[in-house]
Amino acid sequence: MAGHDSYYIEITTRLRSVRSFCDFLSSGGTVGVAPADGSRYGDVTSDLLARTRKEAETLDRMRRQLFPDRADEEVSPALYTCEVTGSGRSRRGDRARS
Repeated sequence: MAGHDSYYIEITTRLRSVRSFCDFLSSGGTVGVAPADGSRYGDVTSDLLARTRKEAETLDRMRRQLFPDRADEEVSPALYTCEVTGSGRSRRGDRARS
């Protein structure tokens, strides 16, 4: 049973992380990727958000299938909190706080 608990913890932790990242992107976070060194960054936020939401749905479905007795347990609290303001990032730091 202890092995099963570690799988549950691993899936739940990953699900919390993925959902927190989705929340970050939904709250105004952006992701840019440059195709090559010295190139301009392109915004890939919407594509990454869609992919990350799909990953969260897959993890949630897997968790429900493998652990039906714990399927309705909340995955909160979020791993990270971040301040997003209308004027950009907070001056106190550019990183999300845990």
